[in-house]
Amino acid sequence: MRRSKNVGVALFGLLLVSAISTAGAAGRKPAEEVKVSMRHISTSEAMDILRKFPELVPDHLAAKRNDADYMAGTFGFVEVTAAPLTRVFSTARFYKGHDFWKPPQPYMMAVADGKRYMIPGDFNRLLLDNGLEVTDKNIVELAETFVIAAIGDESRSFPEITFLDATRTKLKAGLPTDDAAILKVKTGEETEEWHFSVLRGQFEGAARVNEKGLIKDFPSVIVESLPGRGQ
Repeated sequence: MRRSKNVGVALFGLLLVSAISTAGAAGRKPAEEVKVSMRHISTSEAMDILRKFPELVPDHLAAKRNDADYMAGTFGFVEVTAAPLTRVFSTARFYKGHDFWKPPQPYMMAVADGKRYMIPGDFNRLLLDNGLEVTDKNIVELAETFVIAAIGDESRSFPEITFLDATRTKLKAGLPTDDAAILKVKTGEETEEWHFSVLRGQFEGAARVNEKGLIKDFPSVIVESLPGRGQ
C-alpha cells in the first residue's frame, strides 16, 4: 500500500514538473535561421519604380530622368526576399536602395498597391494598409519581420540572422504594453535582444540591445488613420 502511494506521489511530481515546463515554454518559439535573398532588379523594373515615385529622384538628377541605364545604375535597387516578409506581406515587394548623401546611406522600402513605405518608420502604416494589427497570436512573427526590415535599412548587405528565442506577454487592450515581445537574435556573430512595446494594435517602439547596452532605439509612429492610406 505504501509502495502504491509513493508511486502516485512520484507520478504527481512528474506531472507537475511537466506542467511547469510547458507553462515556461508558452509563448516561445524554436530557433529559426532566416535566409535572406537579394536580387539586383532589371533596368525596366528600376524605371517602373522611379516613374511611380518621382519624389525619389533628387533635383540634381532631373536632367538624367529619362536615361534608363544611368538611373538604374545610380539607384542600384536590390529586391529583398525572406520567408517572414513574404508570409506577412504577401502583396508587398521590398527593396534596398541608397540615398544621395555623402557617403550614401542605405535604406529599405516596401512597395504595395501603388504606395511606398519607408521601413521601419512606416511599418505600422504598412500593417494597417494590409489589414493587420499586432495581436497576442502574431506579435512574434510581426516582430521578426520588423527586425529583418530594420537590419536591411541600416546595412548594405544582410548578416546571417537567426531568431534564437522569443517570449511574449499578454497585450493590454488599449494600453501600452512594454516588453510585449522580446526576441533573442543572432546577427552574424553577435547575440542581441530586441524589445517591442505595443499600443492599440501597433508597435509603439522597439529597442535593440546587447550585453553592453542599447544599440539603437526605434520609436514608431502610431497611425490613427483607417486602412487605405499610404505614402
